Amino acid sequence: MHKNNIRLVYVLTFLSECYWPSVAALFFYLRYFSFAQIATLWAIQMAASNLLEIPTGAFADIVGRKTSIVLSFMVGAVSLFIFPFTTAFGIFVILEILKGASNALYSGSMEALVYDSLKEQKRENEYPIVSAHLETINWAAWAISAIGGGYLYSLHFRSPWIIQGTMFLLAAILATRLIEPQLDSIMVTIRGALRQNIQGLRELFYSSSTTVMTLRLAVIGAGYFIAANILGASQAREYGMDATGTGWLFGIGCIFSVLASRIYPYLRGKLGERKLVIITATIMVLSFLIARYVGLWIGCGLIVMRIASSSTFRNTRSVIVNKWISSKNRATTLSSLNLLTQMPYIFLAPLFGMMIDKSSPNIFAWWMGIGILSLLGMVWLVQTRKTRKDRMRI
Repeated sequence: MHKNNIRLVYVLTFLSECYWPSVAALFFYLRYFSFAQIATLWAIQMAASNLLEIPTGAFADIVGRKTSIVLSFMVGAVSLFIFPFTTAFGIFVILEILKGASNALYSGSMEALVYDSLKEQKRENEYPIVSAHLETINWAAWAISAIGGGYLYSLHFRSPWIIQGTMFLLAAILATRLIEPQLDSIMVTIRGALRQNIQGLRELFYSSSTTVMTLRLAVIGAGYFIAANILGASQAREYGMDATGTGWLFGIGCIFSVLASRIYPYLRGKLGERKLVIITATIMVLSFLIARYVGLWIGCGLIVMRIASSSTFRNTRSVIVNKWISSKNRATTLSSLNLLTQMPYIFLAPLFGMMIDKSSPNIFAWWMGIGILSLLGMVWLVQTRKTRKDRMRI
């Protein structure tokens, strides 16, 4: 029965998102590589995931979402079992590409399978509830794996990857019990998907007001994205924390993110989206600018505040963008905005890593804060000039 699909999806989501190597990965890589090399490897994974998103979506539509999900876990398991037993940069490049492929196979397939399973039972109106449950499972899994992964790494540095690989194998076996919905879904071609993504980008930039807002959200989102991928754990390490302490730090941050998500409707009602964007951006920028001047406890507090505020920012960004985009392009427009936030890291990761190697994570964070303030200032100037021109015409 398709009702069992949803229950099984909850289990698979936990097995997927409870990613034990999340915090340990930086500490493992630093055994062999510089920050520039590490940042490059992670950028390769993100580039692979984004480039493969369209063809894997078409693959899932042709062969089935169930097959795509099973294959995702199998590819992920292979990369995880090999990962802790190699030291060669070239092998890690291949493994990061495999991780990107695994992510691409999983992302759209799981969401589509959930929605189609509900739709086949004429219960698609329950999708927001199921989606909220999945979001809660995500945050809980991230908190557990952050804390547990750091501890496992301290016990044996290879153990997080071995345990995660075993969990992915279990997930692949469980995923074979999923039932493929028999709805006549639209078959996606690569050309059609590319056309849809171009249309999604056009929606973000179709007017001067949406262009300004898109640029503002992309700059802030890029700051959060870079912090999550290269800065958070490296800053904790600079403050003197080991993998276990860093795991606890990120776990606490995830817990506060859950609380922030829970009270988001109240915050939005009291403050509104515009103020929430300003507040979250201020928290993020201050966490960058102040980091080099403070000690362990305040520095860790800044990292936790940044993690917690990121969920508020993402919720606010979603509300703002959904107000002006059409329903037929909603998914691709949101995906396009996510891609815009990732592009600075994907293209500039080696430079970011070299800056950390030549200075320190916290000094790089300071420059990040200056850079984000400068870019937001430029966006504000563009908006101000446009407003003045509009008034002169009136």
